[in-house]
Amino acid sequence: MNLVSRQLLALLRTEVKLVGRNATVAGTATLFPVGMAVLLVLFSRDTLGGLGWALPVAMQLALMCGMTVYITTTLTLTTRREDLYLKRLRTSECSDATILAGLSSPPFLLGLVQCLVVVAIVWAFGPAAPSNVPLLLLGILLAVGMCTVLAIATTGLVSTTQQADMAAMPFFLFLIGTVIWAATGGVEGPDVVQLLLPGGALLDLTRLAYDSSLGVGSQFADAAPAVGVLVAWTLLGAFAAKRLFRWEKRV
Repeated sequence: MNLVSRQLLALLRTEVKLVGRNATVAGTATLFPVGMAVLLVLFSRDTLGGLGWALPVAMQLALMCGMTVYITTTLTLTTRREDLYLKRLRTSECSDATILAGLSSPPFLLGLVQCLVVVAIVWAFGPAAPSNVPLLLLGILLAVGMCTVLAIATTGLVSTTQQADMAAMPFFLFLIGTVIWAATGGVEGPDVVQLLLPGGALLDLTRLAYDSSLGVGSQFADAAPAVGVLVAWTLLGAFAAKRLFRWEKRV
């Protein structure tokens, strides 16, 4: 194992320990997605629309990505900067990229696991199995990655943890809202404008992954625009993070 890998794992272990010491956070992180998935199965089974399970699953994925990944990463990095932890880390041998990757890895991994738990519960008790699992996994990975880099960018706009709470709300609501708006496109999927938004692209990938009437090849081909949109939002977030992120408190 090279030096960068060891540094990354050390930071990851430290962050996980900090989360584990907070019983409320740890409980919410583990029980919340299971509870939400169970409620999803109980209340959506008899009220599914034309999109079938794609809409409620996409809503849950957006909720996990928005709360666990985006909001948590924003708050974590802002807190670490506020208590000068980021500044101290920069005096170590760790590179800037390793520091950011290490601190944002726990929300990234936790959000990924939560999304998989939701899909698994719906799969087992819906029952609703995606017809294209790799496509659904790709959509989840892209959404989690997008929320991570956008969270890093958001921390550059605030000075305190209290401000971070408010600053994280607009994109979280935007992500959820665009999923709901894109659902008005029905079984044909989002229109061009809706597809250009992160929630619309996530819904379209979920819709295609659960559409058993299409072959795997057609699903991947039809998913190309949505994949491109999520990649574009991720690159936009990375560019914004590079320009906006700050390592020290604003004086």
